[in-house]
Amino acid sequence: MIEHRNGILIAVALMVGVPAITLLATLHQMFGTGGDGPIRASAVQAPPAPAPAAKPAPQAPAAASPASPAAAAPAAATPAGAATPAAAAPVPGRSAQDFSASRPAWEGYLQGADPALGKQLAASGKPAAGVQACVACHGQAGITPTGGIFPNLAGLTPEYIAKQLADFRQGTRKQALMNTVAQGLSEQEIGQLAAYYGSLAGPPLHVGETGGEAARKLDQIGDGARALPACANCHGLRGLGEGPLLPRLAGQSKEYFADQINAFRNGSRQNDDVGVMRAFAQRLTDSEVEALGQYYAGPR
Repeated sequence: MIEHRNGILIAVALMVGVPAITLLATLHQMFGTGGDGPIRASAVQAPPAPAPAAKPAPQAPAAASPASPAAAAPAAATPAGAATPAAAAPVPGRSAQDFSASRPAWEGYLQGADPALGKQLAASGKPAAGVQACVACHGQAGITPTGGIFPNLAGLTPEYIAKQLADFRQGTRKQALMNTVAQGLSEQEIGQLAAYYGSLAGPPLHVGETGGEAARKLDQIGDGARALPACANCHGLRGLGEGPLLPRLAGQSKEYFADQINAFRNGSRQNDDVGVMRAFAQRLTDSEVEALGQYYAGPR
């Protein structure tokens, strides 16, 4: 009986003692005076004041002009022994702005952008700067009439268009014609074009009418065995777009879709966020790329 009682007491002591010791150790680490403790405001010292400048050597007084009252006025004297007031030195430390996320420059292009001016620019271009009219490739209403590798701009967001034009302008997205066009545009003109095309409705939807079951599965489910998430996770169900920078795939031509997937594959397009599209494109087969292109484009 005594041994049983002693065993119970030891178990209770362990149950209470171990958490108590852990709590005391934690409190010591939090409020102790060691190097890992919190920084006290009194411990942050202001930098030493700069040494006073050396006084210039005395010079002979210049003759004062009677017409100059400033010369006749006595200089304000500093009382002897009085300390010269110094500007308050900033206390070193962190600022809240040190942790603010940086904003991309193209966001500023959209501030106050006029879609009407963008429409005029799209129709006429800037011949003097070597910028042809956008409608020549992208159609009168942002829908390419002949398909091919020219994308439909109608239905894309202003943010996505502004970012892509900024990337073309800086050379982080490469395509010879578009690099030339974007470099001939000002930041304000990029914003105007993005605002105009972002205001247009996309092409009619025929998503899912072609492409087959394999494309539908990749769009809606993905393929976990190959670490391929559903396309809808980023581009919206049936490719309708998801957020300002994840573009609409619905209505793009199958030729343009395949051209961009292949650009991600071979590294000629590298302006995807942290390389996700380059990784996913590598895992798709040629037949899947063709099926997805047909799935999002629909019948002609």
